[in-house]
Amino acid sequence: MLKRFVLLFLLVITGCTRQEEHPPVILISIDTLRSDHVGAITPNIKAFARESIDCRNAWSHAPLTLPSHLSILTGLLPAEHGVRDNAGYRFDASHPTLASLLAGTGYHTEAAVSAYVLRASTGVASGFNEYDDNIGMVSGAPIGALQRRGEATEKIAEELIAKNLGVPQFCFLHLYEPHAPYEPTYDSDVKKADAIVGTFFRFLKKEGLYDRALIVLLSDHGEGLMDHGEQEHGVFVYRESLQVPLMIKLPHSARRGKIDLPVQLIDVMPTILDAIGVAAPAGLRGVSLLHDTIPARTIYSESLYPRIHLGWSELRSVVSGSMHFIDAPREELYDVAHDLRERRDLAAKDRRTSAALHEELGHYDVRFSAPEQIDPEEAKKLAALGYVSAGTDEGGNLPDPKTRIADLAKLKAIGAASDPQKKIAMIEPLLAANPRWSDLRDQLGDAYDELGEHQKAAAAFEAGINATPRLAAQFARSAAQSLLLAGDLAGAEAHARLALAGNAPGAHLLLGEIALAKRDLSTASVEAQEADREPSDRVEALFLMARIAQTRGDYGGALRLLEVEEEARRKNAGSQPEHYHFVLADVLAHLGRMDEARAQFREEIAAEPRNLQAYSDLALIDFLAGNREGAMATLQEMVEKNPTKDAYLFAAGGLEKWGDKENASKFRQRAEMAGRPITR
Repeated sequence: MLKRFVLLFLLVITGCTRQEEHPPVILISIDTLRSDHVGAITPNIKAFARESIDCRNAWSHAPLTLPSHLSILTGLLPAEHGVRDNAGYRFDASHPTLASLLAGTGYHTEAAVSAYVLRASTGVASGFNEYDDNIGMVSGAPIGALQRRGEATEKIAEELIAKNLGVPQFCFLHLYEPHAPYEPTYDSDVKKADAIVGTFFRFLKKEGLYDRALIVLLSDHGEGLMDHGEQEHGVFVYRESLQVPLMIKLPHSARRGKIDLPVQLIDVMPTILDAIGVAAPAGLRGVSLLHDTIPARTIYSESLYPRIHLGWSELRSVVSGSMHFIDAPREELYDVAHDLRERRDLAAKDRRTSAALHEELGHYDVRFSAPEQIDPEEAKKLAALGYVSAGTDEGGNLPDPKTRIADLAKLKAIGAASDPQKKIAMIEPLLAANPRWSDLRDQLGDAYDELGEHQKAAAAFEAGINATPRLAAQFARSAAQSLLLAGDLAGAEAHARLALAGNAPGAHLLLGEIALAKRDLSTASVEAQEADREPSDRVEALFLMARIAQTRGDYGGALRLLEVEEEARRKNAGSQPEHYHFVLADVLAHLGRMDEARAQFREEIAAEPRNLQAYSDLALIDFLAGNREGAMATLQEMVEKNPTKDAYLFAAGGLEKWGDKENASKFRQRAEMAGRPITR
């Protein structure tokens, strides 16, 4: 009897602890989370660490979102998977990914991401059945700052999981807090990310998934926070930018504890595969962290960002035991076990270790590979426009980022300046010292556009193509936009097609805008449909479609498209397209809905007080309704807010069309006065 009881007991125990064949797999990435900011301010993550294998000494391979995430998802170093920066590279889907391998074993693979740099068109979505990257464009925001609030992304992840509960699932949830811009501080964003993780864990528990699941929580890289003069990340490869949290909770928390040995993000893929019994691809440098012993290894990291975007030297590093060696024009060596903040450079003192670790770099592919090479067709387009032979951005004796990092703070000051003339004055000396600094050229062109000097803006962007040909597509897109504003449609189209050849974001939209300006509505429609394929471009694509319908006189169709566009904008939290209220007002006016049209013209004037046509059309509505006093008041408001000769002449021209020659004459007289020089 006792023997039978023991047997039954053993069967119960083994039955309860037997590993599920396809347990849920959850990967949570909190972008830009420094490992040393996890603790008291992150109670949910701290509690999770107690149920997990907590890797206390984990390192990223790049301080940039896209290449680091691809290392996580492929188990490959950046040089191996081919994506070395957030822009200009596209992942080759011939490499197996965690998603593709799990999909091949019966998993439904889904992702919800919060950053534009992780959009599916980069190739990062390879292997996912569903990949939600519906992140709206925000006017004036740099690409790297485009994000969706983590609360919204977490809800999408919940929806994806809930609708696939009947099948094995792999879900990747990406949060962009605490990435800059902070709201309002880095640590407040860390707390916010922790709260979102807590919400997600409660959902998993409610659905009965948490205990059953293999859950990995990590970050892709850290944040400078001025430890070495860099506020954010991307330039330096110090510990604060590379050391990240990494926690692995096995199903039913079957194993927990701490790993203090150095581990790396390319270990994540083989660890997950090992935990669920799937063979890892051959040739991976990473290892499963579930082994009883983890071999001592060097850990390689790099940043090509300084060379690609700033014209400074790229940086590489290796971690071996407690020693962190940084390969730069002036090499550095730190003992991170005793010098966590890397304040004491040992390179000159310990030349033997520096030399050995420098030699260790030879075991990695440290060759510089530029962003997508200019293909022959693109090269022809560049040559036709007079580019390529004018300059190069290849290496040489490039400045050490340590000696130039203070210039980044000056870029912040430029961005904060409101006067475009002041911006230009601040940019020019910086650009003279850093001629390959792409962000400076972007800022310079934007400042000229803000002044209305669109040809000068285009020239600034064109100079960027010459200085950094590998970023030709992005600069060509900006130049095309400026040339469109300048009325040079042929030049705009030539540059837009160059942007399209280089896969620059928004190129189809721009070609559609140019076609609309040429009243080539058929081509404009085709380009709008192409733009609509990219989730982040959908709002602008719908707005373009609405304006095409408006131009055709299909005001009912235009209104329906504007309504769909507004719904899409609310969903992806993008900004309203420029002159949205003006277009909506015009459509409403043509449909006879005058009161609504008046309100929309007022919205346009509030948003863009320099839009003279908005005042004129609003005044026309009042004039046609017999409210001449209201019409004159609107025109007077226009010239008061825009006291220029052009504004007075614009008002006079409108009054003449309406048959009010007396008031038109008065505005023409005032135009002459506005055009005279001031005498003292």
